[in-house]
Amino acid sequence: MARSATEAQFTSEQRSWLGLSENESVRVLTSGSHTILLERCGGETAAALPWDRELVLTADVRAFALADLLQMLHASAKSGFLYFETGNHAKAVYLNHGEVVFATSNQMVDRLGQTLLRAGTITAEQFREARDAFSPQTRFGKILVERGYIEPRQLWNGVRLQIEEIVRSLFSYGAGTVLFWEGEVRPDNVVRLALPTRRLVAEGLQQRDELLKFLAWVEDPRTRLEQLSGPKLSGTEQAIYEAIEGATGFCEVCRKAGIDPLSGARTMRLLRLLGAVKLTRPEEGQGAAGRQPQGGTHDDDAVRECVEAHVKILAELATPIVAVDGSAGLRGRLAGIVEETAERFPAILGGVVVGPGGALDPVEITQRALRFPGERECEVRLALGQLISYLEFELMNHPKIDDPEQFLEGLETIRAQL
Repeated sequence: MARSATEAQFTSEQRSWLGLSENESVRVLTSGSHTILLERCGGETAAALPWDRELVLTADVRAFALADLLQMLHASAKSGFLYFETGNHAKAVYLNHGEVVFATSNQMVDRLGQTLLRAGTITAEQFREARDAFSPQTRFGKILVERGYIEPRQLWNGVRLQIEEIVRSLFSYGAGTVLFWEGEVRPDNVVRLALPTRRLVAEGLQQRDELLKFLAWVEDPRTRLEQLSGPKLSGTEQAIYEAIEGATGFCEVCRKAGIDPLSGARTMRLLRLLGAVKLTRPEEGQGAAGRQPQGGTHDDDAVRECVEAHVKILAELATPIVAVDGSAGLRGRLAGIVEETAERFPAILGGVVVGPGGALDPVEITQRALRFPGERECEVRLALGQLISYLEFELMNHPKIDDPEQFLEGLETIRAQL
C-alpha cells in the first residue's frame, strides 16, 4: 500500500483547526463507525510510523502505565513497534517476541554523546570537542573513535546503553499516548540488548524514583541555580541554561524554557556534568555551599549503603548454592558473569576479583563508585543488580535446591533497603 494512498485531504479551515503547518499532511491510521485515528506527517518524530502493519493498541498513559503495557507485551511475546508521544517528546521501542531490540528518541538528552557523558565513558571536554566537530553528514560515535576518545567496543556498549536508557526513561512519564503496531518491524542498524525487557522495566522504575528524588531536591525553594562559564550548548540545554539568569528557582526556569519539570531535571543533571551550572542549597548547620546530590543521587553515605546492601544480598543468594555445590564452582561461574558485566560497567566492576564463595569486597566497590563521575548510586544499582539477577536465576533453577522460594522470601527485608 502506498503511503500517499492513505493521506486525508482537508480544507484550509480544517487544517487550521487541526493545527497543521503548510508542510504537514495527515493520513488515516484506523477508522471505525464512531472514531478515526489520524497521523500527522512531516513533523519531527522519533521514528517513521509503520504503514504496512496493523495498529492493535492505543492507550492513555494516565490510565495505563507504560511499565504495565511493556510488561504485557513481554508476557505475550509480541513483536512490533511501540510509539510514545507527549507534547514534543516522542520515543519508539522495537520488540521481537516480547524483548526490546532497539529504541529511538527525539530528545537531545537521549543522544549518544549525552549518554556516554553520563556514564563517565567520555569527559565533558571530549564531549564538547566532538560536538564542535559534528555535522549531519558524520556519525557522532565515529568522531569519538577517530579522535581516540573511545575504542570501537566502548562505542558498541555505549549504543546499547543509549537504547536501554531511552527505554528506562519512558517510565518517568505520567501522561501521554502510546500506540502499538503488531508485526516484525526492523529499524536500521538493529542492536540487540544484553538485558531482557523485564529487567529494563525494573531498572526504569528504579531510575524514575531516583529522578523524582532529584526533582524534589532541585524544586526546593532553598536550592540555588548558578550559571558557570558557558560551554557551547544547543537545544534544550541552551534553553535551560539561558532561563537560569534572573530566575528565582527551578520551577521558573522550566516555565521560561517551556519544558516540563521531569525533562528539566534530566537536562539539569547533564548541565552539571558539563560544568555549565552549579546547584547549591544551604542545609541546617552548613554553610552556603550546602550539600547536593552527586550526579543526581544521594551523598557518599548513601552510595556506601547502596553497595553494602547489594553485596549483602549477593552473599545471601550465594550461601545455599555454595552449600550444595561448594565454593569453587560458584566462584568460577560468578567470576565469568562479573567479567561480562564489567564490559558495560567498567568503572564499577572492571578488574574486580570474586572471593571465596562468590564474595565481593564492598570497600573496593564503594571506592570505585565514589570515583565515578556520573550518577554513582544508579550505576551501582545497575551493575550489581545484574549480578543479583544471575544468582537469583541460578538459585531458582538449581536441581539440588528443592525450595528456592524460602531463600528469596528471607531477603525481602534487605531488598527493602535498595
